[in-house]
Amino acid sequence: MKYLAFDIEAANGYQPSSICSIGIVIADTDFNILSRENIWINPRTKYNLNGTRKNIGIDLHLDKELLDNSPDFSQVYNKVRDLLTDPDTLVFGHAVDSDVRMLNAACERYKLPCIEFKFLCSQLLYRLHKGEKDVKALYKIAAELELEYNEHNSEDDAWMSMMTMKYLCSDGLTPLQLLDKYQVRMGSNENFEIVRSVSLDGQKSKRSEFKKQVDRIKEYCKGVKVVGKALVGKSYALARSLEMSDSPLLYKVLYAIVSNGGKYTTKLSKCNCFVNTDTPTSQDLLRQRRVDELTKQGLVTQYNTDNILTEVQQ
Repeated sequence: MKYLAFDIEAANGYQPSSICSIGIVIADTDFNILSRENIWINPRTKYNLNGTRKNIGIDLHLDKELLDNSPDFSQVYNKVRDLLTDPDTLVFGHAVDSDVRMLNAACERYKLPCIEFKFLCSQLLYRLHKGEKDVKALYKIAAELELEYNEHNSEDDAWMSMMTMKYLCSDGLTPLQLLDKYQVRMGSNENFEIVRSVSLDGQKSKRSEFKKQVDRIKEYCKGVKVVGKALVGKSYALARSLEMSDSPLLYKVLYAIVSNGGKYTTKLSKCNCFVNTDTPTSQDLLRQRRVDELTKQGLVTQYNTDNILTEVQQ
């Protein structure tokens, strides 16, 4: 088996498909480096050489002339696909979900098949190893390990991810054994759907908190007296961030629904109405995709919180 660490940079952070470099570092199971390279790519888009976000000023180490004379993503697709899907290779990256999203965006842009592979996240494993609440960027880990490298250079970032994993395995465990130790699920990319590498213990904790909140909501709804019929026959599911907020707004919405004959449900399959939020989280955005599909099928009507509160006052 071989280990492969990769990192991707985009020439324009506002366009995930604008991949301009893919760093690939390959090592044996003792973390001896076998090869390292930076695959330069012409992004065929407007450049944002000052960083991926306005006024942040990240130095992406880009050479526009070099990129303009490099192949585009479609021309390096086969090489990248073969490296990431090699059955004898274990793939990982740091905050790797964002890199996989960029791969998917580029594949969709060039109408290429999804690159389907499994992966680990060195950032998640490092956090669990340290027993810390927050994740760390590579440059902070490099400082802790007393290593120097060029941050935001794809090849160097991939190398630093490899060195992070080497450090995590310094007690004799393999990367796969680290998964067992920290109860981590391997991530995957299939048919453009990303399953994140996450701590299963953390997922259990989230499920427990969600159940407790749902129980609180159901108990509250039991105590609401029905005084109107404006929402009879309507069953409402809520955006997760609103549902978990335990905020005054949440209970205003619940009161408006239940007091006017509506029902609350946690399941999209049982609702015919959905309440959005003005401040969606990543979890909301993922759920929203399914809600939009149901809306197109005429099975669900979407509202925001103001719509609900206004509708029952009319």
